[in-house]
Amino acid sequence: MKRLAVTGTGVSVAIGAVVSYAAGVALGYRLLVVLAVAGVAMLAAAAAAVAIRPSVVLTRAVRPDRVTVGEPAEGRLDVRNKSRWPAPAFTAVDLVSGKEVPLTVRALAGRGRRAVHFPVWADRRGRLRLGPLTVERRDPAGLFAWRQRQTGDGVLWVHPRVRPIPPLPVGVVLDYEGRTTDNARLGTVTFSSLREYVPGDDPRRIHWRSTARTGVLTVREHVDTTEPSTTVMLDAHPSALDADAFEEAVEFAASVVRAVERIGRPVTLHIMGERPADVVATGATGSLDRLALAQPTNEADLVGGLDRLSSGGALVVVTGKLEPAAMARLSEQRRRFSPVVLAMIDPASGNTGVRRRPGIGMLIARSAVEATAAWHRMINGDVG
Repeated sequence: MKRLAVTGTGVSVAIGAVVSYAAGVALGYRLLVVLAVAGVAMLAAAAAAVAIRPSVVLTRAVRPDRVTVGEPAEGRLDVRNKSRWPAPAFTAVDLVSGKEVPLTVRALAGRGRRAVHFPVWADRRGRLRLGPLTVERRDPAGLFAWRQRQTGDGVLWVHPRVRPIPPLPVGVVLDYEGRTTDNARLGTVTFSSLREYVPGDDPRRIHWRSTARTGVLTVREHVDTTEPSTTVMLDAHPSALDADAFEEAVEFAASVVRAVERIGRPVTLHIMGERPADVVATGATGSLDRLALAQPTNEADLVGGLDRLSSGGALVVVTGKLEPAAMARLSEQRRRFSPVVLAMIDPASGNTGVRRRPGIGMLIARSAVEATAAWHRMINGDVG
């Protein structure tokens, strides 16, 4: 799409020329008429300058497509002049989450090519939209602007920070004769059940007959009944975590999940209020992608989330201020999980450190950094 537009400055010059001319004729001031003619001449010269338009093709690439908060990705803009005539200098304007990033491209020889490198800074987690990318030319006085859209949108995934921590020791081995669980490793020993698809599931395990019958994407689940597993639950209710505390909680949850994934053991992440269909639509492929998308929500509560968990292995709950009812329900999880760890992130807390209840290890911290330090102390002691 090509578009020629008059800028705010150009509109002001045009209005000024009309007013000056009218006043000069009405009042007999030749100077005002001369100023009006000069304004029209400026507009004509500006329009002529913008009429020289580049015939170029732009391609944007950003690598890597997944970074951590605070890290830059490298953007590369490849410019190709389609014409045999030289292309004048222009500005390529990219959008990063709605913010304009102007890139100056020098004049290009006929059929010439050029690469422009630029950093894309990721100062907050999330799924950042890139684009559209637009070619823009302005006259020196900024009276006219010509724009041509070149590329569509792209995506940059910005993951929460992951701090190095040891995985939680899981000493429980499920009985061969006992009940298999939903959070055991997939694709190993025996068929266990059918369940709703969640982001990260292998598409080859989709059970199409059940999907067609229920209208809900369903997958087959297989379990290894001997391998210990870890369940990580992230609270997202604003009553437990304000905006700042939630960011710290996301960071700590990411650290716990990655610690288990690094040693190759099964880990299941539950984010309160997460809608699997919406997550799938974004193209999320793993736990860190899901945590990049996580947002506070009033649509789910911790108590209800605990009731829906499948039993077995270790349980780590990351939350903030906890109501007595939620604490009581969490205490009941000792019959279903071992060990149980409660990480409470509260920036206003004055009583931080490691606490213990029967069967529960408690971390109270003001930030993800403090929670990480408390986790190390807990691992070196008795979890339950």
